[in-house]
Amino acid sequence: MKNKTLSLLALLGAPTMTLGVLAEYHIPALGNSWFTGLWGITYITTWIAGIVCMQRLKATGTSTLGKALLWILIGTLTIADISNLFWIIYPAGKPEAFFYLDLFWPLSHLLMLPIGIMVTLAKGLPGWYRYIPLVQGFWLPVALGSKIAWGEVEGSLYLGCVYSLVVWSIMNLILYRQSEKSGHDTSPILQTA
Repeated sequence: MKNKTLSLLALLGAPTMTLGVLAEYHIPALGNSWFTGLWGITYITTWIAGIVCMQRLKATGTSTLGKALLWILIGTLTIADISNLFWIIYPAGKPEAFFYLDLFWPLSHLLMLPIGIMVTLAKGLPGWYRYIPLVQGFWLPVALGSKIAWGEVEGSLYLGCVYSLVVWSIMNLILYRQSEKSGHDTSPILQTA
């Protein structure tokens, strides 16, 4: 799949999460149900598409650590997607393993901090673009911090949703733009005959 296609797919993720979270807030019957798994799979899978695009563009540089961080993130996102499948398959009662699988959602978001630092240090993206992954990495601390500071209020919910929507969308538009400029739109390893 071409990088431009991956980055366009990745653009679906943050709006899907925002709509899913807000729908669950305003229609409580949808919360913690198959619906959570459905929007969660879309969000996580499209995020993986964006990370593959980052790999191909060498956004974290060429060091072993930079490459490894992206592979680790793909691993944690894949496990998070398995937890999303549990939401769909077991909407009422989850197996014990679900709790541990579901921890990979926040872990994936936390991994964006070291990835953002790597992109910034490696200058894997030009100009101000290189700081956007770092801003992505602050999403979880901002979302949790506002929830702790304000409690379960709409302001906290909307802040987290808007932050995610804006920053992830900007990142994926950057990936699209860089894919256009790169001149090599696919990875030789992942090309099909």
